[in-house]
Amino acid sequence: MPVFSLPSKYGIGCFSGEAKEFIDKLAAAGQKYWQVLPLGRTGGWYSPYQPLSCFALDPMFIDPDTLLEKELITKKEAADLAAAAAETPQTNIDYETLIPARHDLYRKAYIRYKAAGPISKSAAVSDSEDVPGSNAGSGAGIEGFREKNSGWLFDYALFASLAAYFESADWSEWPEGIRRREESALSEWTERLAGEVSFFEWLQFEAHEEWQRIFSYAHEKSVEIIGDIPIYAAFESADCWAHPELFKLGDDLRPKAVAGCPPDAFSETGQIWGNPLYRWKYHKKKGFGWWIERLVRDFELYDVIRLDHMRGFESYYSIPADAEDAMTGSWIKGPGISFFKTVKKKIPAARFIAEDLGYITPSVNRLIKKAKLPGMKVLQFAFDSDGANPYLPENYDHDCVVYTGTHDNDTSAGWYEKLEPEQKKRVTAYLRRWAGADEERSTKAPVFDPEQAALSLVSLAMKSKADICIIPVQDHLLLGSDARINVPGTVGTNWRWRMEEGAFTEDIAAYVLELTKESGRYPRR
Repeated sequence: MPVFSLPSKYGIGCFSGEAKEFIDKLAAAGQKYWQVLPLGRTGGWYSPYQPLSCFALDPMFIDPDTLLEKELITKKEAADLAAAAAETPQTNIDYETLIPARHDLYRKAYIRYKAAGPISKSAAVSDSEDVPGSNAGSGAGIEGFREKNSGWLFDYALFASLAAYFESADWSEWPEGIRRREESALSEWTERLAGEVSFFEWLQFEAHEEWQRIFSYAHEKSVEIIGDIPIYAAFESADCWAHPELFKLGDDLRPKAVAGCPPDAFSETGQIWGNPLYRWKYHKKKGFGWWIERLVRDFELYDVIRLDHMRGFESYYSIPADAEDAMTGSWIKGPGISFFKTVKKKIPAARFIAEDLGYITPSVNRLIKKAKLPGMKVLQFAFDSDGANPYLPENYDHDCVVYTGTHDNDTSAGWYEKLEPEQKKRVTAYLRRWAGADEERSTKAPVFDPEQAALSLVSLAMKSKADICIIPVQDHLLLGSDARINVPGTVGTNWRWRMEEGAFTEDIAAYVLELTKESGRYPRR
């Protein structure tokens, strides 16, 4: 369940009371984990896999009600934001409206935060007050946050300030001095944008504090958070601008080649993601220091981390920067087991899930085994009539994580509905056989309706021998394709789905608990 998909009267899910309510439902349903999508600040097309920073949280997740409780915004301002959000359908995120509206609200909150000083003496807030802030808190907290995160926070805040000033995060188009981070230019722009830098630092502090409260609440309910980190940074990111030495850039500081994947089930011509590629030899020479810093930061936010595009650590797909499609790309060796040995040494308690989907070779499987990481099994990939298909439950080992589908898949009901008639019959026959029906009868049985198929796929995943089972919330709600999160290779309509308020009912939680018990997954181990 992505955080942005939580219900909220403010138009997008955030680090709010609704997140706590969702955790309560998970606990009531006997669930041990909540898996989220990346929480980083998004750039173009709002994809969490193209973050403007590999360290910064997205300020869109800041909860207006928390700012209201701190008396940093007025009731009227909160109501105005809610009214603007109400013009969008409840199940859709209107980023184009919300981002500027939130930004304006955050600026007002920050001005009041600064005005409040360490502890404000003002009275309780009312709609008529112009400068609330009695509960803004102390400056000591943010100073400690700055010190602890000095390795990335200032660079990100200056990058964000420059992006706002130039109205573009494409730092390749900025003036030459600051583009190349010349010392004189850095000093000039740091002084010129000092107020903006402080504002963006405060946004990170506020977002971090709010998420920590959600994180702690989950632990109180015995629910752990599985995070998700993109393997790549975006070119238009603070990381690439601040540390160009980490990436394969030319003398002009533009990518020589970019990341993507070859033709697969999602695209006949492959996918061009556009991310700059890492200089892995340089990373290794530096003891993978940037990665260690990144992972230490991420383990402050999550209990377990899903490593996006695991195969890129063994070999990555390199596409010429000027290519029209991904068919001209080639595979190049990645850091391999040396990366994971270093991580294990530096972060002994680190827990990962390997996203090992797509084109997986024996060498990738060997790396996953050496690194002792559980891989992923996706049921929607299982039914190609090949009995050796690794996604069929009978071919699992225990040390894996099974999903009905991921954020890149259609919902189970939507997926089944779009199958060709013969495929539907084959899937239905398998599900009936698995459920213990007579084989001859089951092959002649009518096909399922989409909701039946979704229920059966969820039950199949839950009762498989995989150590961990993750079900997209849409499949528990039996939703169709309208609830899909992302269609790979497309832009414009992705990352916008939201769950309707009240959709995750007590009855659904009770049903999930019963299924969890039947599956032998409860009590939670």
